[in-house]
Amino acid sequence: MIFFDIGLTLALTICVIGIVYRVARWNGEWTSRKPQLSSGFLLWIGRAVKSLILDVVLLARSGRTSFLRWLAHSLVFFGFMGLLLFHAMDETVTATFFPFYESTLDPWQFLRNLFGAMTLVGLVLMVYRRVHSTKLRLLTHFQDWAALLILGCIILSGFFLEASKIMSPAVFDRMTDEYFVPGEVGDLTALKAYWAHEYGVVFSVEYPMDEETLELGASLDEDSCVDCHANTATAFVSRPLATVLTPVAFALNTSRADQVFWYFHVIFCFIALAALPFGKFFHPVSTPINLVVRQGRRDDLEGFQPSAVCRSVGMDACTRCGECSLHCSVAPAFTVLGNQNILPSEKLASLKQFQTGELISQAGLTAFSEGSRICTECLRCTDICPAGINLQDLWIASKARITKLAPSPNDLLRNKTATQRARVFDDLCKSSSILPAVTGLADDSASYWACVQCTTCTSVCPVVAVCEDPSRDLDLLPQQIMNLLRMGLKEETLGARMVWSCTTCYKCQEHCPQNIRVADVLYELRNTVAARVRDGGASCEGNGESL
Repeated sequence: MIFFDIGLTLALTICVIGIVYRVARWNGEWTSRKPQLSSGFLLWIGRAVKSLILDVVLLARSGRTSFLRWLAHSLVFFGFMGLLLFHAMDETVTATFFPFYESTLDPWQFLRNLFGAMTLVGLVLMVYRRVHSTKLRLLTHFQDWAALLILGCIILSGFFLEASKIMSPAVFDRMTDEYFVPGEVGDLTALKAYWAHEYGVVFSVEYPMDEETLELGASLDEDSCVDCHANTATAFVSRPLATVLTPVAFALNTSRADQVFWYFHVIFCFIALAALPFGKFFHPVSTPINLVVRQGRRDDLEGFQPSAVCRSVGMDACTRCGECSLHCSVAPAFTVLGNQNILPSEKLASLKQFQTGELISQAGLTAFSEGSRICTECLRCTDICPAGINLQDLWIASKARITKLAPSPNDLLRNKTATQRARVFDDLCKSSSILPAVTGLADDSASYWACVQCTTCTSVCPVVAVCEDPSRDLDLLPQQIMNLLRMGLKEETLGARMVWSCTTCYKCQEHCPQNIRVADVLYELRNTVAARVRDGGASCEGNGESL
């Protein structure tokens, strides 16, 4: 057992050190406040217990997404916890409560197969969901497959280990050497024949299977074996597997496959234990903590002010299940812009790096900043999250810092005059050969040829109405922008504050007597600038006037 002791000590040491390191980082630079409970402490404890039962044990929040997902996670959770408590920790848990416990007796032999089968079916359902759903498949990463693979290898190696032990003569010989004392010549032969017939042991030689021999074997089994061994028929997964492997039983028994599978099974268990504090493997620890502490609350709406630690725990609780991204109201923007930080599950990964100082590249900061800006804070991701993470609070808490490090084109352009902005856009066009030619309403004379400069669009504009000096505050008024476009001065219109102040209320477009698409043109101009800054800004650094 030296291998087992050394491996367990090493894996447990890595696990403990990793957890301590992970928990020590449950803080960070947040615009946060100290936790304040809006209700009494006993009431909070009651809610925590309720959350522990409903959300942690019964996985109630997983049921909000889909029945298939809840079923898969329930099977894995209850199955693996059963194996952990009543099999892996049998000497500590099972033997304590059941003094006559033997792993080869029922109901433990049956339960071991039941829990293993539950876990395996749950894993198959998880794989099916991620392969069958195109959107979910795109959100699946290496760690997701690695977690499923490691867990699957633990269960499968366990079944193969038990199947190889069922048909192993070496295991049978070890048992008889320790516990069986034959009374007469032929007793051992009869016992072997009975075990080959009833228990599935595959011996290298065939023993007589006549009725008299089997009756003697049954009697000997009743006297010497049944106190420690139940019939392997109750191992409803391992026994059929042993039957399937019967054609190669001689090779497996000769190579001591039971020992080989034992090493595989133990090694995979050690890998899972050592990997627990890292990446998404940590969510079995952090997710229950987050569910119990938050109790499914919307912190900002119910009076519980989140602290830095609460937010850090929430980030670690993410299982990367992708449900938030599947239900995100701005997910269609990802299909257009291709920025994964628009999707909540991917943006949360960038937020972790941002909080720990690992997100240092300007491109990464810019992508994260864009994803944060596009978020409408609609609460759908928070409501659907099976781990109970208050994602909306995380986005709001991080926006102020990321905006300072990676301002949006809107933030940058408002600090420049129209002439300065036009010069910057011109530099972008001249220096960037990678930008595709963009044509649209603003490039088509038919979009505004009918404009008679009646100023109706300006008169109904609410942005113009709230400005004390529209010419100073907005640079150009809507009808002036239309006139510049008609004169072929599109670059000058891009620098107008009116383009960036437009609320797209469509009043100008609805009231225009000539049916000119004023709001659509302004929106297109804004998107044109954003695309230039995003795609060509880096290539012209140092040329002209920098943004």
